[in-house]
Amino acid sequence: MKGEADQRLLNKEWRLNHLYQITNKKQKKIRFKLNRAQQNFQENRHSRNIILKSRQLGFTTLEVIDALDDSLFTKNFNGLILSHEQKISVDIFRNKMYYAWKNFPDELKSLYTLNAERANQLIFDFGDGTSSSIATGASGRSGTYNRIHVTELGKMAKKYPDKAREILEGTIPSVP
Repeated sequence: MKGEADQRLLNKEWRLNHLYQITNKKQKKIRFKLNRAQQNFQENRHSRNIILKSRQLGFTTLEVIDALDDSLFTKNFNGLILSHEQKISVDIFRNKMYYAWKNFPDELKSLYTLNAERANQLIFDFGDGTSSSIATGASGRSGTYNRIHVTELGKMAKKYPDKAREILEGTIPSVP
């Protein structure tokens, strides 16, 4: 039925498993699909979660894709992905976040006006006076966010204890 919205777009799990492209460990473009650990996390998540020592299970990739999805399908949403070093934030932005947006289906991508003036942030204008954003960085100070994912907090605490303390005391409490 031409002109009607695809009802599958109302289902977040369907969107996560069908709309986003990532690169695998062999640098091959593949469709993002929740793995078993990610699926379990999605089914059992709360408003504040700590994932202990879960390297190479794709949780940062999941958080990027999930926050990007929230940015695209929730007006006035602001997400932030924090890492312990700026170069890691740049890598996450370029190779996960922007890559997923660049490979987002064109017919859906055309629904948004993208503002990518900042090197680490995507702002999606919905055309009705509202927008949403997702960004990466090494600090969340002075921002207002609906969601934050901190990758490698343990490594950050060891290498940059003041930065870790700032995130725990200043950034995380600012999220509802």
